Amino acid sequence: MAEDWYADVKKYAPNADTNVVAAIVRYCGIALQNRDSSLVAFTDEVEVGRVRENFLKKKLGLTDSDADLNQAIAAVGVKMKQDPTRNRVTVYYLLAEHFKKLGLFGGADVVEGPGAAPLAAVGAAAAGVGAAAGTGAGAAAKASAPLAAAGAGLDAAATGAGAAATQAFAGGAAAAPVAKSGLMRWLPWLLLAGLLLLLWWFFANRQPAAPAMDTAQTTAPAVAAAPAATPETPAVTAAAPGAPVAVAVVGLPANVYFDVGSFAPGDEGGKTIATAAGAITASAAKIAITAYTDKTGDLTKNQELAKNRAKAVRDALMAAGVPQASIEMRPPLSVEIGAAGTSDAQSRRVEITSQ
Repeated sequence: MAEDWYADVKKYAPNADTNVVAAIVRYCGIALQNRDSSLVAFTDEVEVGRVRENFLKKKLGLTDSDADLNQAIAAVGVKMKQDPTRNRVTVYYLLAEHFKKLGLFGGADVVEGPGAAPLAAVGAAAAGVGAAAGTGAGAAAKASAPLAAAGAGLDAAATGAGAAATQAFAGGAAAAPVAKSGLMRWLPWLLLAGLLLLLWWFFANRQPAAPAMDTAQTTAPAVAAAPAATPETPAVTAAAPGAPVAVAVVGLPANVYFDVGSFAPGDEGGKTIATAAGAITASAAKIAITAYTDKTGDLTKNQELAKNRAKAVRDALMAAGVPQASIEMRPPLSVEIGAAGTSDAQSRRVEITSQ
Protein backbone atom coordinates (compact mmCIF):
# COMPACT_ATOMS: atom_id res chain seq x y z
CA MET A 1 0.00 0.00 0.00
CA ALA A 2 1.79 3.17 -1.26
CA GLU A 3 1.54 6.00 1.27
CA ASP A 4 3.47 9.22 1.86
CA TRP A 5 3.74 8.87 5.64
CA TYR A 6 5.96 11.93 6.04
CA ALA A 7 3.49 14.20 4.21
CA ASP A 8 0.67 13.00 6.48
CA VAL A 9 2.72 13.62 9.66
CA LYS A 10 3.64 17.14 8.47
CA LYS A 11 -0.06 18.08 8.42
CA TYR A 12 0.08 18.03 12.23
CA ALA A 13 3.81 18.49 12.93
CA PRO A 14 5.22 20.88 10.27
CA ASN A 15 8.78 20.45 11.58
CA ALA A 16 8.60 16.66 11.73
CA ASP A 17 11.91 14.77 11.63
CA THR A 18 12.11 12.58 8.51
CA ASN A 19 14.42 10.12 10.28
CA VAL A 20 11.93 9.68 13.11
CA VAL A 21 9.07 9.10 10.66
CA ALA A 22 11.15 6.49 8.83
CA ALA A 23 11.97 4.75 12.12
CA ILE A 24 8.29 4.62 13.12
CA VAL A 25 7.41 3.18 9.70
CA ARG A 26 9.99 0.44 10.27
CA TYR A 27 8.58 -0.19 13.74
CA CYS A 28 5.03 -0.61 12.42
CA GLY A 29 6.33 -2.95 9.71
CA ILE A 30 3.77 -5.39 8.32
CA ALA A 31 0.86 -3.56 9.98
CA LEU A 32 1.15 -0.80 7.37
CA GLN A 33 0.63 -3.23 4.47
CA ASN A 34 -3.02 -3.73 5.44
CA ARG A 35 -5.44 -0.81 5.15
CA ASP A 36 -7.34 -1.60 8.36
CA SER A 37 -4.27 -2.21 10.53
CA SER A 38 -2.53 0.92 9.18
CA LEU A 39 -5.26 3.13 10.69
CA VAL A 40 -6.18 3.81 14.34
CA ALA A 41 -9.84 3.57 15.40
CA PHE A 42 -10.09 5.89 18.41
CA THR A 43 -13.65 4.74 19.25
CA ASP A 44 -12.59 1.08 19.52
CA GLU A 45 -11.62 0.30 23.13
CA VAL A 46 -9.56 -2.72 22.06
CA GLU A 47 -7.58 -0.56 19.58
CA VAL A 48 -7.02 2.14 22.23
CA GLY A 49 -5.75 -0.56 24.60
CA ARG A 50 -3.43 -1.92 21.88
CA VAL A 51 -1.88 1.53 21.28
CA ARG A 52 -1.52 2.12 25.02
CA GLU A 53 -0.01 -1.27 25.93
CA ASN A 54 2.14 -2.03 22.85
CA PHE A 55 3.37 1.45 21.85
CA LEU A 56 3.19 3.76 24.88
CA LYS A 57 4.16 1.23 27.55
CA LYS A 58 6.31 -1.38 25.76
CA LYS A 59 7.96 0.73 23.04
CA LEU A 60 8.16 4.15 24.74
CA GLY A 61 8.58 2.65 28.24
CA LEU A 62 5.98 4.94 29.86
CA THR A 63 4.78 4.26 33.41
CA ASP A 64 1.93 6.77 33.55
CA SER A 65 -1.51 5.61 34.67
CA ASP A 66 -3.85 4.06 32.08
CA ALA A 67 -6.19 7.03 32.51
CA ASP A 68 -3.43 9.54 31.66
CA LEU A 69 -2.26 7.50 28.66
CA ASN A 70 -5.84 7.09 27.43
CA GLN A 71 -6.34 10.86 27.74
CA ALA A 72 -3.26 11.50 25.57
CA ILE A 73 -4.54 9.04 22.93
CA ALA A 74 -7.98 10.67 22.99
CA ALA A 75 -6.39 14.10 22.54
CA VAL A 76 -4.70 12.89 19.36
CA GLY A 77 -8.10 11.63 18.22
CA VAL A 78 -9.58 15.11 18.79
CA LYS A 79 -6.73 16.65 16.82
CA MET A 80 -7.24 14.25 13.87
CA LYS A 81 -11.06 14.25 14.06
CA GLN A 82 -11.49 15.83 10.62
CA ASP A 83 -8.96 13.43 9.00
CA PRO A 84 -10.66 10.34 7.51
CA THR A 85 -7.38 8.36 7.45
CA ARG A 86 -5.94 8.73 10.98
CA ASN A 87 -2.74 6.94 9.94
CA ARG A 88 -1.00 4.87 12.61
CA VAL A 89 2.40 6.44 11.78
CA THR A 90 1.04 9.95 12.40
CA VAL A 91 -0.65 8.91 15.66
CA TYR A 92 2.56 7.30 16.94
CA TYR A 93 4.66 10.34 15.95
CA LEU A 94 2.35 12.78 17.79
CA LEU A 95 2.33 10.58 20.90
CA ALA A 96 6.14 10.18 20.89
CA GLU A 97 6.53 13.95 20.40
CA HIS A 98 4.19 14.70 23.32
CA PHE A 99 5.92 12.30 25.74
CA LYS A 100 9.42 13.53 24.70
CA LYS A 101 10.33 10.11 23.30
CA LEU A 102 11.44 11.08 19.78
CA GLY A 103 14.96 10.25 20.89
CA LEU A 104 14.03 6.55 20.89
CA PHE A 105 13.64 6.85 17.10
CA GLY A 106 16.79 8.93 16.52
CA GLY A 107 15.18 12.36 16.83
CA ALA A 108 15.55 15.33 19.16
CA ASP A 109 12.89 16.09 21.79
CA VAL A 110 11.84 19.76 21.88
CA VAL A 111 10.74 21.49 25.08
CA GLU A 112 7.56 23.50 24.61
CA GLY A 113 8.06 27.26 24.45
CA PRO A 114 5.65 29.91 25.73
CA GLY A 115 2.22 29.41 24.27
CA ALA A 116 2.64 25.67 23.56
CA ALA A 117 -0.14 23.45 24.89
CA PRO A 118 0.57 19.91 26.25
CA LEU A 119 -1.20 17.15 24.32
CA ALA A 120 -3.30 16.02 27.28
CA ALA A 121 -4.53 19.59 27.81
CA VAL A 122 -6.40 19.48 24.50
CA GLY A 123 -8.93 17.06 25.97
CA ALA A 124 -9.31 19.18 29.14
CA ALA A 125 -9.64 22.49 27.30
CA ALA A 126 -13.40 22.17 26.84
CA ALA A 127 -13.94 21.83 30.59
CA GLY A 128 -11.82 24.92 31.32
CA VAL A 129 -13.59 27.01 28.73
CA GLY A 130 -16.91 25.79 30.09
CA ALA A 131 -16.05 26.94 33.63
CA ALA A 132 -15.22 30.44 32.43
CA ALA A 133 -18.33 30.42 30.31
CA GLY A 134 -20.49 29.60 33.35
CA THR A 135 -19.32 32.76 35.11
CA GLY A 136 -19.90 34.85 32.01
CA ALA A 137 -23.31 33.30 31.48
CA GLY A 138 -24.43 34.25 35.01
CA ALA A 139 -23.52 37.87 34.41
CA ALA A 140 -25.29 37.82 31.08
CA ALA A 141 -28.46 36.44 32.70
CA LYS A 142 -28.49 39.25 35.29
CA ALA A 143 -28.20 41.80 32.51
CA SER A 144 -31.15 40.10 30.70
CA ALA A 145 -29.14 39.70 27.50
CA PRO A 146 -31.19 37.44 25.16
CA LEU A 147 -29.38 34.20 24.30
CA ALA A 148 -30.76 34.11 20.77
CA ALA A 149 -29.03 37.40 19.88
CA ALA A 150 -25.65 35.68 19.98
CA GLY A 151 -26.54 33.09 17.31
CA ALA A 152 -25.15 35.12 14.40
CA GLY A 153 -21.57 34.99 15.70
CA LEU A 154 -21.59 31.54 17.33
CA ASP A 155 -20.18 29.57 14.38
CA ALA A 156 -17.35 32.04 13.84
CA ALA A 157 -16.42 31.99 17.54
CA ALA A 158 -16.49 28.18 17.80
CA THR A 159 -14.41 27.84 14.64
CA GLY A 160 -11.88 30.36 15.93
CA ALA A 161 -11.58 28.58 19.28
CA GLY A 162 -11.07 25.20 17.58
CA ALA A 163 -8.40 26.65 15.27
CA ALA A 164 -6.57 28.16 18.25
CA ALA A 165 -6.49 24.78 20.05
CA THR A 166 -5.21 23.08 16.89
CA GLN A 167 -2.43 25.64 16.42
CA ALA A 168 -1.34 25.36 20.06
CA PHE A 169 -1.15 21.54 19.84
CA ALA A 170 0.56 21.12 16.46
CA GLY A 171 2.78 24.17 16.08
CA GLY A 172 4.29 24.56 19.56
CA ALA A 173 4.96 28.25 18.83
CA ALA A 174 3.93 31.30 20.81
CA ALA A 175 0.55 32.70 19.87
CA ALA A 176 0.43 35.99 17.98
CA PRO A 177 -0.34 39.00 20.20
CA VAL A 178 -3.94 40.12 20.18
CA ALA A 179 -4.97 43.76 20.37
CA LYS A 180 -6.96 44.65 23.47
CA SER A 181 -9.81 46.11 21.47
CA GLY A 182 -10.18 42.91 19.40
CA LEU A 183 -10.16 40.73 22.53
CA MET A 184 -12.88 42.76 24.19
CA ARG A 185 -14.96 42.63 21.01
CA TRP A 186 -14.82 38.79 20.80
CA LEU A 187 -14.98 38.05 24.54
CA PRO A 188 -18.82 37.76 24.70
CA TRP A 189 -18.87 35.31 21.78
CA LEU A 190 -16.08 33.20 23.27
CA LEU A 191 -17.92 33.04 26.59
CA LEU A 192 -21.12 31.98 24.81
CA ALA A 193 -19.25 29.30 22.84
CA GLY A 194 -17.75 28.02 26.08
CA LEU A 195 -21.20 27.84 27.67
CA LEU A 196 -22.54 25.75 24.80
CA LEU A 197 -19.50 23.44 25.02
CA LEU A 198 -20.18 23.00 28.73
CA LEU A 199 -23.84 22.16 28.08
CA TRP A 200 -22.84 19.68 25.37
CA TRP A 201 -20.34 18.01 27.70
CA PHE A 202 -22.91 17.80 30.50
CA PHE A 203 -25.63 16.13 28.40
CA ALA A 204 -23.19 13.87 26.53
CA ASN A 205 -21.95 12.42 29.83
CA ARG A 206 -25.46 11.84 31.15
CA GLN A 207 -26.74 9.92 28.15
CA PRO A 208 -25.72 6.24 27.96
CA ALA A 209 -25.92 6.17 24.14
CA ALA A 210 -22.65 5.54 22.28
CA PRO A 211 -20.93 8.70 20.93
CA ALA A 212 -20.78 9.44 17.19
CA MET A 213 -17.97 7.67 15.31
CA ASP A 214 -16.32 10.97 14.31
CA THR A 215 -16.16 12.34 17.89
CA ALA A 216 -13.34 11.15 20.16
CA GLN A 217 -14.07 11.15 23.92
CA THR A 218 -12.02 13.58 25.99
CA THR A 219 -10.98 10.83 28.38
CA ALA A 220 -11.06 7.32 26.93
CA PRO A 221 -12.16 4.57 29.38
CA ALA A 222 -9.39 2.40 30.71
CA VAL A 223 -9.03 -0.99 29.06
CA ALA A 224 -7.85 -3.88 31.17
CA ALA A 225 -4.45 -5.05 29.88
CA ALA A 226 -4.00 -8.74 29.13
CA PRO A 227 -0.87 -10.22 30.81
CA ALA A 228 1.76 -11.48 28.37
CA ALA A 229 1.36 -15.15 27.47
CA THR A 230 4.30 -17.41 28.29
CA PRO A 231 4.73 -21.17 27.81
CA GLU A 232 4.11 -21.65 31.54
CA THR A 233 1.29 -19.17 32.16
CA PRO A 234 -2.08 -19.19 30.28
CA ALA A 235 -3.05 -15.84 28.75
CA VAL A 236 -6.03 -13.99 30.21
CA THR A 237 -7.90 -11.84 27.69
CA ALA A 238 -9.97 -8.86 28.86
CA ALA A 239 -13.02 -8.61 26.62
CA ALA A 240 -14.50 -5.25 25.70
CA PRO A 241 -18.08 -4.58 26.91
CA GLY A 242 -20.53 -6.34 24.62
CA ALA A 243 -17.78 -8.38 22.91
CA PRO A 244 -17.80 -12.22 23.05
CA VAL A 245 -15.67 -13.58 25.90
CA ALA A 246 -12.77 -15.82 24.91
CA VAL A 247 -13.30 -19.52 25.75
CA ALA A 248 -10.75 -20.78 28.27
CA VAL A 249 -9.09 -23.87 26.81
CA VAL A 250 -6.76 -26.02 28.89
CA GLY A 251 -3.38 -26.09 27.18
CA LEU A 252 -3.79 -22.73 25.44
CA PRO A 253 -2.13 -20.43 24.70
CA ALA A 254 0.66 -22.53 23.21
CA ASN A 255 3.85 -21.49 21.43
CA VAL A 256 5.53 -23.41 18.61
CA TYR A 257 9.22 -22.48 18.28
CA PHE A 258 11.32 -22.56 15.08
CA ASP A 259 14.98 -22.68 14.10
CA VAL A 260 16.68 -19.68 12.46
CA GLY A 261 15.33 -19.09 8.94
CA SER A 262 13.04 -22.16 9.11
CA PHE A 263 9.26 -22.51 8.97
CA ALA A 264 9.16 -26.28 9.57
CA PRO A 265 8.03 -27.29 13.10
CA GLY A 266 10.56 -29.56 14.77
CA ASP A 267 9.85 -32.57 16.99
CA GLU A 268 8.97 -30.42 19.99
CA GLY A 269 6.82 -28.19 17.82
CA GLY A 270 4.96 -31.22 16.50
CA LYS A 271 4.21 -32.36 20.06
CA THR A 272 2.94 -28.90 20.98
CA ILE A 273 0.67 -28.81 17.92
CA ALA A 274 -0.73 -32.30 18.65
CA THR A 275 -1.52 -31.35 22.28
CA ALA A 276 -3.15 -28.07 21.20
CA ALA A 277 -5.20 -29.83 18.51
CA GLY A 278 -6.60 -32.27 21.06
CA ALA A 279 -7.62 -29.45 23.40
CA ILE A 280 -9.20 -27.44 20.58
CA THR A 281 -11.27 -30.29 19.15
CA ALA A 282 -12.37 -31.41 22.62
CA SER A 283 -13.70 -27.95 23.50
CA ALA A 284 -14.85 -26.95 19.98
CA ALA A 285 -13.00 -23.67 20.55
CA LYS A 286 -12.08 -21.07 17.97
CA ILE A 287 -8.43 -20.09 17.89
CA ALA A 288 -6.11 -17.47 16.43
CA ILE A 289 -2.65 -18.08 14.95
CA THR A 290 -0.02 -15.31 15.01
CA ALA A 291 3.56 -15.75 13.77
CA TYR A 292 6.71 -13.83 14.73
CA THR A 293 10.38 -13.71 13.76
CA ASP A 294 13.49 -12.55 15.56
CA LYS A 295 14.98 -9.09 15.00
CA THR A 296 17.76 -10.19 12.64
CA GLY A 297 17.74 -10.24 8.84
CA ASP A 298 15.83 -8.44 6.11
CA LEU A 299 12.37 -7.07 7.00
CA THR A 300 10.68 -8.29 3.81
CA LYS A 301 12.10 -11.78 4.22
CA ASN A 302 11.11 -11.84 7.89
CA GLN A 303 7.53 -10.94 6.98
CA GLU A 304 7.36 -13.75 4.43
CA LEU A 305 8.96 -16.15 6.93
CA ALA A 306 6.35 -15.26 9.57
CA LYS A 307 3.52 -15.98 7.09
CA ASN A 308 5.00 -19.36 6.17
CA ARG A 309 5.36 -20.33 9.84
CA ALA A 310 1.72 -19.45 10.50
CA LYS A 311 0.60 -21.52 7.47
CA ALA A 312 2.69 -24.48 8.60
CA VAL A 313 1.06 -24.53 12.05
CA ARG A 314 -2.41 -24.06 10.54
CA ASP A 315 -1.91 -27.00 8.14
CA ALA A 316 -0.61 -29.19 10.96
CA LEU A 317 -3.64 -28.37 13.15
CA MET A 318 -6.04 -29.16 10.30
CA ALA A 319 -4.25 -32.43 9.68
CA ALA A 320 -4.79 -33.24 13.36
CA GLY A 321 -8.57 -32.70 13.04
CA VAL A 322 -9.10 -28.99 13.79
CA PRO A 323 -11.72 -27.52 11.39
CA GLN A 324 -10.44 -24.71 9.17
CA ALA A 325 -13.48 -22.63 10.15
CA SER A 326 -12.21 -22.63 13.76
CA ILE A 327 -8.85 -21.07 12.79
CA GLU A 328 -8.20 -17.34 12.29
CA MET A 329 -4.89 -16.20 10.79
CA ARG A 330 -4.08 -13.05 12.73
CA PRO A 331 -1.04 -10.96 11.63
CA PRO A 332 1.26 -9.46 14.28
CA LEU A 333 1.10 -5.74 14.98
CA SER A 334 4.69 -5.31 13.79
CA VAL A 335 7.82 -7.18 12.72
CA GLU A 336 11.00 -5.44 13.78
CA ILE A 337 14.55 -5.82 12.49
CA GLY A 338 17.81 -4.91 14.17
CA ALA A 339 20.64 -6.31 16.27
CA ALA A 340 20.20 -9.79 17.68
CA GLY A 341 19.16 -9.97 21.34
CA THR A 342 19.07 -12.55 24.08
CA SER A 343 15.38 -13.34 23.41
CA ASP A 344 15.73 -14.21 19.72
CA ALA A 345 14.91 -17.88 20.34
CA GLN A 346 11.65 -16.86 22.03
CA SER A 347 10.86 -14.50 19.13
CA ARG A 348 10.95 -17.23 16.47
CA ARG A 349 7.51 -18.60 17.36
CA VAL A 350 3.87 -19.06 16.37
CA GLU A 351 1.28 -18.34 19.06
CA ILE A 352 -1.92 -20.42 19.27
CA THR A 353 -4.52 -18.59 21.39
CA SER A 354 -8.21 -19.17 22.09
CA GLN A 355 -10.80 -16.56 21.13
